[in-house]
Amino acid sequence: MNLRHPVEVQAQRQTPLEQRSDSTWLFGAFALLFAISLILHQLWWGGFEVRSPHFVVILAAFWTILRPTSVVRFLMMLATEVVAVTLDMPDVGSHTLLALVSGGCMLMWTAWTTLRTHRLPGGGVLFERVAPFLAVQLLLVYLVAAVAKMNTGFFDPGISCAAPIAGRLPWSNLPLLSGSWSVVASIWGTVIIEVTLPTLLAVRRTRLVGLVLGGVFHAVLGLAGNVPFSAFALALLVAFLPSDTPTRLRALAATHPGLSRWAGGARSMSRSRAAFPVAVGAWLAGAAILTNERGPQSTLLSHGMGLFTLAAFAGGIVLVLGLARGGVPGDSFRSLRIRHQVFVAGIALLVLNSVSPYVGLKTDSSLTMFSNLRTEADQWNHLFIPEDVRIFPYLDHPVRIVSSDDPALEAMRSGDARFVPYELERYLRSHPDTTVTYAKGDAGAETLVTARPGTDRAPLTTRLLDKIAKFQPVPPTEGGRC
Repeated sequence: MNLRHPVEVQAQRQTPLEQRSDSTWLFGAFALLFAISLILHQLWWGGFEVRSPHFVVILAAFWTILRPTSVVRFLMMLATEVVAVTLDMPDVGSHTLLALVSGGCMLMWTAWTTLRTHRLPGGGVLFERVAPFLAVQLLLVYLVAAVAKMNTGFFDPGISCAAPIAGRLPWSNLPLLSGSWSVVASIWGTVIIEVTLPTLLAVRRTRLVGLVLGGVFHAVLGLAGNVPFSAFALALLVAFLPSDTPTRLRALAATHPGLSRWAGGARSMSRSRAAFPVAVGAWLAGAAILTNERGPQSTLLSHGMGLFTLAAFAGGIVLVLGLARGGVPGDSFRSLRIRHQVFVAGIALLVLNSVSPYVGLKTDSSLTMFSNLRTEADQWNHLFIPEDVRIFPYLDHPVRIVSSDDPALEAMRSGDARFVPYELERYLRSHPDTTVTYAKGDAGAETLVTARPGTDRAPLTTRLLDKIAKFQPVPPTEGGRC
């Protein structure tokens, strides 16, 4: 008599056909979650936008959701996202930059493979090749974020970014959590999790534990207001699932007929000819009814997305715990070895982007993730990376806006922040009719400079540098950057 759990029995041995079927299913899961993350990102930052390239991304995301195992639909979604983000550069977020690099690398690998084999790779083959790249990408994000938080600002409860983030959690107003101790707990809890997560996920024996911890962590971040990145991280976590996850889930569903009926019903609805026009119609209705102004409608929308993210991660955690019921052998986890040069180049680009604040090349969209990191001259606050590593001069002499006829610059002046000269030069190049007076030099020895329309404001720079290098405003010495 065989007393082993049915999940363990059916996952013991897989044929090559079953393995490829499982990879195709995992590809579909990743494509589905990636599409959902793009929709949530747009809702969170731009609302129901219809007059921009991002609306095309939304259309492609809806089309992909209705058949996520379609390679053609997935590639079209990637292409629209790459174009939209490229047009937005350099005004993009960290996770948006990750989506750009991921999408670009996957498109290039697919194009190269198609030219070499004269056929479009299937979803299973595509996922098997890109999964290590996606996994290493997420590991890099956690490591870079953890290293960036090793600074005096983040560990200071008075200015730490952990304080406002923790304050947005639904349970933050409980009397038990009042006081500075809760902020200190948030600081150390964030650092410990971001240091522990990549280790747990990188080691095969602890990968399921890492998936559960990552799910809880991102669910909390989603409730605290970081919905777009948490949704994108959920898609990347698919790359860490055991390669035989679909086989195990089918065996698990066989013991719960209701799950199979629910899945079949959802599949039938997605295959309906009315599904796509209904989804697009709902988006257009949202654009007509809801505005982008902060108010009861947008607040309800943001809370709804937070709860949706929490439900998604809770479902993922239940899924992972269900997988663990039958035991997961170490050889069912795929290797994290990247096997193609284009993905190696993608990781190299992300590494360069991650070290850019330290070397003085850029400070925006650098995966520092609400870290309070300061790398400007005389304000370096990292605990173990020395200031000597800063080799580019862009951060050496921030300037202060004194007056301007441009409303945006005038608003920046009132905030008592300073600006990297290159960033001010970029703004003036894109607004050639602007007049601005700014102060440069140290306090007490400042020199006023006025730039007027038609004057030589700055040396010419390449359009490429304008597209990829952006610097955040330099806050006052006693302030922090979140």
